Amino acid sequence: MELQVTAEMIPLIRSCRGLSQSEFSSYSGIPQARLSDIEIKKIPISDYYSGKLFLALGKLQFDEKELRHIAELVQIGKNQGNANV
Repeated sequence: MELQVTAEMIPLIRSCRGLSQSEFSSYSGIPQARLSDIEIKKIPISDYYSGKLFLALGKLQFDEKELRHIAELVQIGKNQGNANV
């Protein structure tokens, strides 16, 4: 199964490296305002932006294991949110 970066993962990814949106946008080549739109799900992550995100992940030396852990944290958060409904 191919790992996909979701909007919910991006703030955690940035946090893992202590980066602001502006700093992460420099790594990804995605303008900060557009990155903000992606994070709040105002716009979807297109193939174009997905490519830029994975480019940044490579520059920041994320490996698949670390990304899977982040994806798991997002899922746990979603599950806890559903339990409180």
